[in-house]
Parts: sequence; structure tokens; C-alpha cells
Amino acid sequence: MKYYSLNHNAQKVSFQEAVIQGLASDRGLYFPENITPLPQSFFDNIENLSHEEIAFEAIQQFVGDEIPAETLKQIIAETLCFDFPVVPVEKDIYSLELFHGPTMAFKDVGARFMSRCLGYFNREKKDNTNTVLVL
Repeated sequence: MKYYSLNHNAQKVSFQEAVIQGLASDRGLYFPENITPLPQSFFDNIENLSHEEIAFEAIQQFVGDEIPAETLKQIIAETLCFDFPVVPVEKDIYSLELFHGPTMAFKDVGARFMSRCLGYFNREKKDNTNTVLVL
């Protein structure tokens, strides 16, 4: 899968390059070239899946084979290690509360996932420490 800048003035990049660069050279956010809807069978069976299984099925198309499946599952497990309830908003409308993590903010999911992906891609560097600043 390739990612393009929403400013449309930068080269398309891989998932790894998008994670490492953060922003495109034209200061745009990266966006996947295509998004394939999950099959109906996924939704028919969703109540029988764990949070980690749901996340893996949802994210796998965006990561592709750039992170091995078992490693991606471990990253997801480390990311989703706290409860995040689905709460009713009104009839047939629900919200996923992502602010129940360590910093009580939605970034506890997104930033944790991205920082672990960055750690995976930087694993072969001599100095494999990373600093991720999230505001």
C-alpha cells in the first residue's frame, strides 16, 4: 500500500516511510491510496471477536506485509492494553471512548500504535531509542 500527501505535492511512500517521516515533505498528512471495506462476514461475526482481533482486521490492509502479522498483533495488544468502552449516544448510535488510557486522551490509542510501529522500523539502528512528543 502506498500513501500520498493530502497536499498532493509529495511522492507516494510506503507505510514504513510514512511512519518514520510523520509528515510529507509538503507538510501534508499521509493518506492511504485506497481503503477496502471490510467484508460483511467481519461485521456478522464482530461480537465474537476481541478488541485485538477487530483492530488487526481493520489495520492489516494499511500495514500490509511491512510488519509481520504476529508482530503487528503484538503491537496491537500493547496498544490496546486498557479498557475503552463503547457507550450509547442515542438509539442505534454508539461512541468508542478512547480517553480511558494512561493519559486520559484519545491519543493513547493512535500515538501508542504509531510509536510502536516506529520502534519496530527502527529496531536495526545502533541507537534504537525514539522520542515521541504528543501534544
